[in-house]
Amino acid sequence: MRFGGHEPITALEDVSFDIDDGEFVAIVGPSGCGKSTLLRIIAGLLEPTAGSVTVRGKTPSEARRDVEFGFVFQSPVLFPWLRVLGNVLLPDRILGKRNPLAVADAERHARGLLRDVGLEGFEEYYPEQISGGMQQRVALARALSYGASTLLMDEPFGALDEFTRDNLNIQLLEVWQQTRSTVLFVTHSLQEAIFLSDRVVVLSPRPGSVMRIADVPFGRPRDLTIRYRPDFAALNGELRELLQIDAGAAGDGEVAPP
Repeated sequence: MRFGGHEPITALEDVSFDIDDGEFVAIVGPSGCGKSTLLRIIAGLLEPTAGSVTVRGKTPSEARRDVEFGFVFQSPVLFPWLRVLGNVLLPDRILGKRNPLAVADAERHARGLLRDVGLEGFEEYYPEQISGGMQQRVALARALSYGASTLLMDEPFGALDEFTRDNLNIQLLEVWQQTRSTVLFVTHSLQEAIFLSDRVVVLSPRPGSVMRIADVPFGRPRDLTIRYRPDFAALNGELRELLQIDAGAAGDGEVAPP
């Protein structure tokens, strides 16, 4: 993937991997290596300058048209004039409902999702009345509300404090184990990537390429205590060393791509 300009920048190069249905895959790499760019290519929001992406046998544009994607950004991107329940129901209303029964079913589903992410009782609050972590839970419930087969998450918990982040990691896994959507999760945290995922894709510094795809050997369900196990620490250290070695080889003066 190249971005044009006076001095064109290659953001991604030789990136190739498959994701199984229902798999949880994390993507890690140094800042500027193209992690977010990769998500946007998969979602059909950017057109790759070379290569191709297939989502359940479809092009990204076809998959987006068929509402295969849910996208959760680092910022919750909630509408301040809508209450919590209204924000979760928004995609459903955009897609359109045909009769009062369908509308009632959508509201029951939305309320159930809010309960699943720990927000029962906050349905009538406005975004400004709840914390940043709660807003991100609303964004997660919204992304799950229309049954998308694939959930793309771009550092959704990166701006939160450690304790809120840990809590949301647990809630995300609980909801994912119910829905079994395919998840592609971008994060700067190796610990978060290992804790959440089935596999971790490690990208090199720009231009981002796949250095390693590491299997995560821990069963499910998981709780936070696995982070204190020697095998967890060993995998974390192994991937961290890989990133540090490659970052050193890249040299100083890296500039983040668009």
